[in-house]
Amino acid sequence: MASVEPRAEPEDAVRATDASEPTRARTTVPDVPPSTVPRPAVERLVGAARTRRLTLVSAGPGWGKTTVTARWARGGAGVRVAWLTLEPFDDKPAAFWSDVLAALRAAGAVPPGHPLESLVVPPRLTPALLRRILGAIELLPEPVVLVLDDFHHAACAAVAETVDDLLRYPLPLHLVVLTRVDPLLRLQTLRARGDVAEVGAADLAFGAADVAALALAAGRGLDPHGVDRVLYETGGWAVGVRLRVEADDAASRARADRSAAEFLLTEVLDRQEPATRRFLLRTSVTTAVCPDLAADLAPGSPAGRLLPGLAAADGFVTTAGEGRTWYRYHPLLREMLVSELRVEDPGGLRDAHRAAARWFAREGESLRALEHAVAAEDWGLVGTVFVEGAAAQLAGPHRESVAEALRRVPYADLPPDAGLALCAASLAYAEERFDAARRHTAFARELLDPVGQPAAAVLVELLDASVARATGDVRGLATAAGAALAVAEAAPYPFPALDTYRGMAAAQRAAGLAWCSVGPERSGTTAAATSSTRAWRAPQLFVLGARAAAALLAVAEGRLDDGDAAARAVLAEAEPRGWDGYAHVRPAHAARAWVRYLRAEDDGVDRDLAHALAADAGGREPASGVAVRLLQALVAADRGHARAARQALAGADRALAGVATPPAVADLWVRASAAVRALDDGAHAARSARGTRERLGSTGTVAVCTARGLLAVGRTGAAVRAVSGLVDAPDGEVDPLVRVEAALVEACALVRPGAHRLDAALRRALDLAAPERLARPFLSVAVHTLRPALVRAVAGRPDELGARLRGLLDRAEGAPEPVPLVEPLTERELAILVVLPSMASNVEIAEDFFVSVNTVKAHLKSVYRKLGVVP
Repeated sequence: MASVEPRAEPEDAVRATDASEPTRARTTVPDVPPSTVPRPAVERLVGAARTRRLTLVSAGPGWGKTTVTARWARGGAGVRVAWLTLEPFDDKPAAFWSDVLAALRAAGAVPPGHPLESLVVPPRLTPALLRRILGAIELLPEPVVLVLDDFHHAACAAVAETVDDLLRYPLPLHLVVLTRVDPLLRLQTLRARGDVAEVGAADLAFGAADVAALALAAGRGLDPHGVDRVLYETGGWAVGVRLRVEADDAASRARADRSAAEFLLTEVLDRQEPATRRFLLRTSVTTAVCPDLAADLAPGSPAGRLLPGLAAADGFVTTAGEGRTWYRYHPLLREMLVSELRVEDPGGLRDAHRAAARWFAREGESLRALEHAVAAEDWGLVGTVFVEGAAAQLAGPHRESVAEALRRVPYADLPPDAGLALCAASLAYAEERFDAARRHTAFARELLDPVGQPAAAVLVELLDASVARATGDVRGLATAAGAALAVAEAAPYPFPALDTYRGMAAAQRAAGLAWCSVGPERSGTTAAATSSTRAWRAPQLFVLGARAAAALLAVAEGRLDDGDAAARAVLAEAEPRGWDGYAHVRPAHAARAWVRYLRAEDDGVDRDLAHALAADAGGREPASGVAVRLLQALVAADRGHARAARQALAGADRALAGVATPPAVADLWVRASAAVRALDDGAHAARSARGTRERLGSTGTVAVCTARGLLAVGRTGAAVRAVSGLVDAPDGEVDPLVRVEAALVEACALVRPGAHRLDAALRRALDLAAPERLARPFLSVAVHTLRPALVRAVAGRPDELGARLRGLLDRAEGAPEPVPLVEPLTERELAILVVLPSMASNVEIAEDFFVSVNTVKAHLKSVYRKLGVVP
């Protein structure tokens, strides 16, 4: 597999929010050719954007939509203007909003420290993230007009729905939509409020004064009869008017009698020298071209001279961008040039796409490189471009665009190739066909040359790691990610995605180690692995996932303060970005819930568990889902809710299917199984089959759970023998929770023998529990006859644990078991449920969530149904 030589990059990694040069060209107001005539009447119509929520400029190609709007934007619009020229890969919500944010930043509309400054859109745009974006737009310090050029490229229903959300409320962002077809926007309400300005072909059509001015600028005076003839023949169509005015001979006018489209092609193309004609055809394969790219597309041509000359000659080539100048052909002209090249020289069309793919790959523009490689039908190049760069896009907002490109590869008709096998494996992974992904990855492993194909060697391991994460195989995750990191470190030469692959491997390895680790030594290894994820360009969501898993591990090892602080830090970074609903950060929600449970903070544990259950976006992660279900089972069991506890434990088992239990939650599984078994009194012993089969749990945890069962049946002596030596175990060998529980087991055995020894035993248990404020064991381990002594023991304690237990021991016991949820609440239903106690009206809730009142009512109806509540 041939490698694509990467461009040189600075040592410091480029932030994910930084725009590449082609993106900057798309987020710059196009230059207006000097030959363009002012059209103040039409520009005033566009200028209504300053006072309207939406200005819709809708007309077919060639009517001058972009030119008129660019003149208005560059002519002192009186408001800040952000510009985005859309392309076909913007037809997915995540890609669309990622580029919208890039346009707002490029226009200087986002000041330092603003919430939009650091927000990065991940592969899937969730409702929570969209609400976060809209809420941040509401905080813009000044009104902004956002021009969306070529909106027909992104006018699918999914994108239109998110734009509807943007338009529904009076945010300081005004849209100007330039499109060939009316978009699928719900404009009825906006029209009724007078918040839509509509500019159509009739408004854009040239009038007599415009034609006369254009002719004068072209050095060809037209008398009124000539102006009327041009208008009659063109209908005021901007492209037709310009070409008709510039037609300087009878042959040109004769050609104009044919279709306007053919006229455009012949007037622009046929009037060129053969070398320039070839240059125009070859360079039309890209949506924008710079001299460097043009030199590759049309070798031997003087690109540095031809492009500026074409831009100066007429209005069909415009410039944009900063630093490197980019040139755009008029969309209609470009479409015709590509069509002509396809007919005249199909091989040349493929060669041009192939050259574009290689150029964009060298420049780090892997998505564009992949699109051109697919268009060239050079499947070997597709494999190279994907493996060495575009595969990293699967972790970003253009994931669906990459998947669509991979679906166009005719895998069954091609000879075996490692790169294409990895394309098939990645497509299967993106579509959650994990068995197929494993098969394709294994086939790629057989085909590749690890020395000659280092990118493929790294991607093989990364795909194995990703599939392992998605299926709950945490050992496989740690092993494969570690192998990917080792292969990347030994790569004999750099390739475009090398640093990103390293970062992804480091983050995946850190997460895997966290799930596989229990104990001080392994914990230190995990902490080192987690910190190393910042060394390379890992997607931030992957880094947060590794840190969230490390936070959960800290809680599992009894370091509650450390785990809670780490989880808070993860959520503090995730929430402003709208990422708290992603599975990557679900372990942080679970860690917070676990800490609250162990500290008996029941008022918050249900909320944290609900947020954890709702955090399911961004792909599957069964390991964290298991942790949440086990915590649900423990909470339900402590409240005496046997049915809910059984269902939660069964849900944890289903989530893992045949995969081994992650070591980080092995003790939690033992505790949940024991709690459910105690409630069921042996009637559902099969629920703990996994624990028996896998011999789950540390020695200490198994011992205290066994002891609790023995206490329940009155076998006090056997219970004490079961925990013998645990209380006095050296620090670090037994986690604090086990030591506290063992001390309480011993205290329960002293209820009858003598109060003096009992009080001393309780003080010891309280002293062990005080540093981490472990209140739960005093409510769940202690037998009922111990309660009076426990009340006395905490009465005089001045610490936080004593105060907490005094409040808890005064509460009434027990609560009726609620009917379990028929199905889990969605993320948006959960968010609306949280604000219900505020007594906000449906209208107020709708405004806060940037949705309609009817949407709020529908969500509330669903919430009531799932909770079994009659509103």
